[in-house]
Parts: sequence; structure tokens; C-alpha cells
Amino acid sequence: MPLRVPTEDVLAELGEELFLDLTDEELEFFVEMAERKVESYETVMSYDPEPRLGGTEDRTRNAGRRVTSEEDPHNAWVTQCFVAGDDGGPLEGWEVGIKDNVSVAGVEMTCGSTVVEGYVPNRDATVTTRLLEAGADIVGKTNMDDMAMTSTGHSAFGPVLNPHDDDYLAGGSSGGSAVAVARGEVDVAIGSDQGGSVRVPAAFCGIVGHKPTYGLVPYTGCIGIEHAIDHPGPMGSDVESVARTLTAIAGSNERDLRSHSPVPVEQYAERLDGDVSDLSIGVLEEGFDREGADEDVLETVRDSIDRLEALGATVEEVSVPMHLDAKDVHDVCTSEGLLDAISGEALGHGWKAWYDRSWVESFGKFRRAQSDDFPPRLKLLLLLGSYTNTEYHSRYYARAMNLVVELTERYDAVLEEYDLLVMPTAVTKPPEREPERDQYDRLRETDIVHNATPFNRTGHPGVSVPAGEVDGLPVGLMLVGSRFDDATALNAARALEEA
Repeated sequence: MPLRVPTEDVLAELGEELFLDLTDEELEFFVEMAERKVESYETVMSYDPEPRLGGTEDRTRNAGRRVTSEEDPHNAWVTQCFVAGDDGGPLEGWEVGIKDNVSVAGVEMTCGSTVVEGYVPNRDATVTTRLLEAGADIVGKTNMDDMAMTSTGHSAFGPVLNPHDDDYLAGGSSGGSAVAVARGEVDVAIGSDQGGSVRVPAAFCGIVGHKPTYGLVPYTGCIGIEHAIDHPGPMGSDVESVARTLTAIAGSNERDLRSHSPVPVEQYAERLDGDVSDLSIGVLEEGFDREGADEDVLETVRDSIDRLEALGATVEEVSVPMHLDAKDVHDVCTSEGLLDAISGEALGHGWKAWYDRSWVESFGKFRRAQSDDFPPRLKLLLLLGSYTNTEYHSRYYARAMNLVVELTERYDAVLEEYDLLVMPTAVTKPPEREPERDQYDRLRETDIVHNATPFNRTGHPGVSVPAGEVDGLPVGLMLVGSRFDDATALNAARALEEA
């Protein structure tokens, strides 16, 4: 569609929204200047902005079909599909599930939401391409919380049920990926973590989930909440599967210009010797000190920490008091950060990376037509973000973002003395399935991701590994390392797994 020159009436209306008191002479002048500027927009659109999809022309692709409840009683899947990986790669023959906010060309991507239901990407996310080039076959898109907005397991297409007891939920927002792995339906799955969304469902479903260091795995082609916190990550039944997958998907991205130097990547599986005798581990006191914590969950995690100590690790209590307030800092940042992202058609502006034009154009239409169908938490964050931006001129957002810097420094100071921090992934059992409650009732619940969200803001790697069970339901322990030292966290997880 060619760009139309704005009229004086249009500019006057926009001026009011921008707090500009434009005179008639100014409006006439700006219309004249806008007419001249149209040529610049026409120049931009004269280029072909969509590069060819690498390898898709020669790759077997099946767009698939929606999965029925009879086939999938735990509601782990949205779509069953098939995209063939390359021959001879390190993951050849592996079957992989992809969270339904990560693009797979030619396959519907819903983000667990009726708002964008029906959207079909025209190119793969970078992580998708890397998995296929490593030989993995993509067999479906996994269910997720509506627009990744909660951590319980509530999709617009129904709740994702816990594979250990369907009276409980899987957690979210990558709940479908966790369930598919736990039920042995895939070798590994890809989740995305904006505030615990890989680690929390991994803990609740009894699998391994890794949030990599921020920037280690490219987010290009994934749909998140805010660029400052979005991480794609692998989920598997064991640490080795996760480590091998991480090696395949990690590394610098030529279409992401945020990093001016190569991202350090290791052969993570080769570092899994299970030897923790030289490790020093700080048990984060505030990670256990939570209102509403289940004492049996905390005891189970402490028993696992004792096993690490028995394996030779040095284990000591440490304290970062600011950890108790980190979730509040995260929430204040997220409200205006999300506002910016949604106003920028779910990608925001100023991101030095490749923009998915197909998604931008489609989401722009979807949200203008169906915003009432967004989940309550997204609406709440948008309203709060707009309110604090308009009435308080982003002072709270700026203060909170500055506190993220301070919080990062405090974790870094402890990690200079200790190789890892350890704490419960979540301090409660999985949330109960309560069909009679609506989304607004559930929004009043105490959040379950207090330990996970700080490290989305600070960018430290975190891995959740099974620590045991309480009442037949899995409990997860989280290991947090220094940035780009993912290997140490994964190896400690492997030691605990073997123990």
C-alpha cells in the first residue's frame, strides 16, 4: 500500500496525542514537508526486504494440522507438523517440539492466543534454522500460556495439564514444551523464558530446562514480551540432551547487531564430567525466604544441595537482600517495556536486529481488531504502563531499570566468590487445576516465579534440574552461573542428576 500524505486534520489529531499545540500555519507547513518526505518511504519500499529462506526450498515441509484433545489429553500441542532436518548433523534423527511463539515457516503460530490465531510465518526463527541444520526434525508447535503472559499453564486453547497428575497444571509459559518432553513425545523442545517460562514448567514437570545467558542464543524470529528479557532455551529429559541442543542453537547471529563481538560458544556436552569437587556453591538465603513457600519443597531442595556437598562441592549460605525485591523491579520494568513492544507491533523499535515484517504487519491488524481478547495480565500491564508513562513521565521505569544494573552488580559480586548460586526454581508445588476460576480470579494469585525473574533482567544463565518430589509432584532446583559460563551450571546439574 503506497504511503498517503497526511492531511492537516490528521496531523492536528496526532499533534494533540503528542501534546503539540499546532497552529494553522504549522499544519500547512508540515503537510508540505510530509509530502516531500514521502519519497524516502517509497525508496525504502522499493527494495526487497525479505531475504530468501535459507534451505527451505529443498527441505521437506508439512504445515500439519491442529491436534485434538483426544490425541493430546494434556493439551501439550497446538499443531502437529513435520519439517525435515539435514542429514548427518549432530542432532540427526532427533524429534523436536517448538514453542508456539517461535517461527517455523509455513506452520501456523498462535502464541497461545486467539488474537493472532491463523498467522503463518514466512520464514524460520534463527533457532529453528539451526536445529534443522543440525539434523533435528521438527514435529510440532507446543502449547503455551496466552501471549506468554502467565506462569501457570493457561492457554487460550485450554489449560496445559501436568503429566504427573492432571489435577495440577504444567506451569508456563512453556508448559506444552515441558509436557511433550516429560511424556517422551519429543527428544527435546524449545521454550522461551521471559520471567521463568522455561525453568518453572521444567521444575513442575520433572525435566531439565535451561535459560541461557542473555544473547547466547539469538531471539530473531521469536515473539516475546520485551527485548531486554527474552531468552529462547532448550528443555529435555536429561542434562546431556539440553547441553547438546544448546551447542546447536547458540552463537552470534548475523541478523542481530546488538553484539559487536562473537558470542562464546562451547561444546557443552563435552563439559559434562559430573565433577563438582572444585566448585564453590552459594545457597541464596533469600531464594528460600518467600511468603507462601511450601516447606516440603524447600526441604527437598536442601536435600539435593546436600547431595552436591557430598559430591565434594563447597556449599555455603550467601545473602543478596535485594533478591527479595527483584520481582517488583521486574514488574515495573515490564509494564512500560511491554507497552513499547506492543505499540511497536510486538517487536518494538530501536532493536538492532532483523525485523519480521510479515509478523509486524499481521500483528498490527490483529491487535487493532481483537485487543479485547488479550489475556487480563497483558491488559493490566498495558494499562499500568500507559498510566505511568503518561502521568509520571517514565520516572518509575527509569528508576527500575537503574535498579536492574545495581541488582546485576550484587549478583556478580557474589559470583566472584562462588562459581554458582543455588535455590528452588519455585518454592511451591505446581498450581492446581481449577476449571471454575476465570483468568481474572487467577490474576489475584501470588506469583510463583520470584526466584526466576531476576535472572531474566540480569542475563545470568539458569538451569532447573529435578530435585525430587513432594506428594508425587516434581520439585526443581535452580543453578545460576556467571554470564556465558553456562557450562558450569549445566555440569553441576549433571552431577545432581547422576546422584
